[in-house]
Amino acid sequence: MANIETQQSLSSLLCTDERDFLIRNNGDQVPVSELTGKMVGLYFSAHWCPPCRAFTPKLIQVYNELKQNGESLEIVFLSSDRNQQGFEEYYASMPWLALPFGDKVKKDLSQYFQIRGIPSLIMIGPDGKTVRKDGATIVRVHGAKAYPFTDACVAVLNKELEAAVEKYPKQTKHELHEHSLELTRRKQYMCNGCEDAGCSWSYYCQGCDFDLHPDCALKDKHSDGNENKAGEVICEGDAFRRV
Repeated sequence: MANIETQQSLSSLLCTDERDFLIRNNGDQVPVSELTGKMVGLYFSAHWCPPCRAFTPKLIQVYNELKQNGESLEIVFLSSDRNQQGFEEYYASMPWLALPFGDKVKKDLSQYFQIRGIPSLIMIGPDGKTVRKDGATIVRVHGAKAYPFTDACVAVLNKELEAAVEKYPKQTKHELHEHSLELTRRKQYMCNGCEDAGCSWSYYCQGCDFDLHPDCALKDKHSDGNENKAGEVICEGDAFRRV
């Protein structure tokens, strides 16, 4: 990984002198060169991490949708699992590529991208350069619509989300909590409904420190005869397990 700061490419990021391939969960080896020209997500995750296990099905859904739409995308799993068995059990659920378990490149990339918590998803563009480091947040908030994860695309989606939030009720009641919940801008929290991490907006009871994602709070509400389902707003950060 020499000189990756100035000469970053998929090869400099993912290859070593001893290894120029990635693996599939069936044991196949795939040359890193086959990823050239694709959008690549580097997925830092582990089975022991509850937020990771909650996020992985969402990422699989988005990955499959984008692949079905013909998008040139690949994801590489970089495991923080504690042993080979944990890695294999977790990786068996994933449809994408991975570094071999215990490969030193995982530690190198964690330092290079300054990974502070998992799950984390680093998006690498078709030219091998970093597109964004908050891919997990973007996927959770916007799903497949975020592709190709550029600043311009995400800015438009964020603007649409803020416009949608303005139409949310300022207060709501929910069967999971006895008090009224107020729509509140929150830096980060854990949803008491789905038990996943969140940020930006919550339906919140300050006195009880109780949060619900807008999606969880409003999914059963109706307006004009239609389901009023808010988009999930999820955040990486200290709420996630540390690597």
